[in-house]
Amino acid sequence: MRIAHHFAPPMSALLTGLPGITAARHIPAEARWDLPTDVDVLFVLHGEGAERDEANHAPRPAGWPGEVKLVQLASAGADDYPPWIWEAPKVASASGTTAIPISEYALAVMLAHAKRLAEVTLRPGEAWPDRQMFVNQPLGLLSGRTLGLLGLGNIARRVGQLANAFGMTILAARASAAPSPDPWIAVAPLDEVVARADHLVLAAPITPATQHLLNADRLGRMKADAHIVNVGRGGLIDQEALLAELDKGRLWASLDVTDPEPLPAGHPLIGHPRCRVTPHISWSNPDINKAIMQRLVENIRRLGAGEPLLGAIV
Repeated sequence: MRIAHHFAPPMSALLTGLPGITAARHIPAEARWDLPTDVDVLFVLHGEGAERDEANHAPRPAGWPGEVKLVQLASAGADDYPPWIWEAPKVASASGTTAIPISEYALAVMLAHAKRLAEVTLRPGEAWPDRQMFVNQPLGLLSGRTLGLLGLGNIARRVGQLANAFGMTILAARASAAPSPDPWIAVAPLDEVVARADHLVLAAPITPATQHLLNADRLGRMKADAHIVNVGRGGLIDQEALLAELDKGRLWASLDVTDPEPLPAGHPLIGHPRCRVTPHISWSNPDINKAIMQRLVENIRRLGAGEPLLGAIV
């Protein structure tokens, strides 16, 4: 299979050595969405910041999709790609390749919040605290608390698996009426999940139906000390409404994704005493390149064998 890709030029040599790939070439950054149509496979990734808006308005390449048989996204999310890309015969995402690191991130911030790690870590010059402080204001637990999940895909299910090991009660709201595939996760209506959650993990895709899913009304009906973890997309939350709740001394938030992304310098969520913002790095792990390459190779094999693709979108 002939392939063209969005990655650094040296990637061409690496790709050419992979099973099923006979030739590979780099797509220059200045022509990012002027995608070639004389290859079998396109291996593409959305950009950051202004590049994402550029993708949404990129003109359709002449003769699209031409000889292209498969567009393999290097991201789990399918947003911020040109709308015409879905006209290719097959499009597949990297969904599932980052479920482990993102779920571990979610558990890490939940634990850091419950154990108040930032608050209890001693700094130079600080006095050793009186033990009575932790009798009167004990550290929190995950055990016995309720985890709410918005979405029930690979990431949310993995978060649920880890939370189950900590003894949490787990409720999930999902778009379909299908039951939970995991016995430790109960499916419930969205408003019930939001109202009962001590920790609420957002792991749903962004669509017109999920834009501001966590709106002012739902935020206002959450427990006052509930902790929101967003590893999905920034647009799932009405951030102005969230900021208003945080300013009232209600809710806590750990946001790995924001809207816009990156946030402008000086944005009030950055450094807010009730909010932790990280720069969309929950996916980061030492095995990420290997996992995405394995997905590409497996889907090329499946394409040739006429088998269903992993992460198939079209």
